[in-house]
Amino acid sequence: MKKTKNTKQLNKNVQVVSTPSVLVISAHADDHIACAGTLLKLKDMGYAINEIVLTTSEEGRDFRHPEGDYNVAELRSQELSKASEFLGVSNTFMFGEEDLNLQYSKELVFRVVQIIRTLRPRVGIMHSSFDWHPDHRAAFAISSEAFKMAATGIQPEKGDQWRTPVVIAAEGMLPVQPNILVDVTAYAQKKLTLWKIYESQAKPKAINFEESLMQVRGYHVRRPGSFMAEAFTTDPTSPMLLFDDGTNQKEVECDF
Repeated sequence: MKKTKNTKQLNKNVQVVSTPSVLVISAHADDHIACAGTLLKLKDMGYAINEIVLTTSEEGRDFRHPEGDYNVAELRSQELSKASEFLGVSNTFMFGEEDLNLQYSKELVFRVVQIIRTLRPRVGIMHSSFDWHPDHRAAFAISSEAFKMAATGIQPEKGDQWRTPVVIAAEGMLPVQPNILVDVTAYAQKKLTLWKIYESQAKPKAINFEESLMQVRGYHVRRPGSFMAEAFTTDPTSPMLLFDDGTNQKEVECDF
C-alpha cells in the first residue's frame, strides 16, 4: 500500500522491509513512467518500490481542459496515488517543492540522504543529467549528491551511512547514449496502462513517444524475443558496485 509522508517526520510510519528495495527520485508526479517497466520487473523479482517526488507538479495542465479552473497539484496528487497503487509502491515521500523552480540545496540533499539511510536501497533510479525539463536536471544534481553523501559519515544524525550499490539515471524526454538496457517486453503493456491513470496528461503524442522509445531500445537488446526495453545511463561520479549484497557496510579494523 502506498504511504505518503512528510520527510520531517520520517521515522513515523515508514514501511521498511527486509527484502531488497529500489528508491526512485522523481521531479514530478508522473515521471516514474520513464522507468515503470523496470519497476514492475523489479517488483516481480521481490524488490520493494519506494519513491520521492520532489515538486508539487502544479504548473502542468489537463490537456483535455486547457482553459479549465482546477487545482493542478491536487489532480496530479490524485493520479499519483492511483499510479503508485498500480505499481505497488510501498512508500511515497512528497517534498512539496515549487514546480518549474526546483533548486539544488544542501537542505534538500540531506532530506534525501535521510530517506536513503532509512530505506537502504539496493538500487537507486534518478533523472538523467541530460534532459529537457529544468526540474529534471535539478533533480539529477540533488539525487546524485544525496546517494554519494548517504555513504559518508556526514550528518550522522540522519542515520547510519549507506552506499547504494547501483545508481542509474532513466532516459527521459531527450534520448541518451545508454550503457544499460532493461528488457521490459513482458511489462510494456502494463506500463502503457499507466497513461489511463495519468489521463490528464495522456496526449497521443506522449504515449506514442514512450512506446516508440521502448521499441527502439528493444531493438538494441538484439535478442529474438525482446521487443521493448528501457534505457539508462550511469553516473560517472558514482561507480556502480556490482556483485554485492549490500551487507558489508560497517567499518572494520584492517591491517593495511
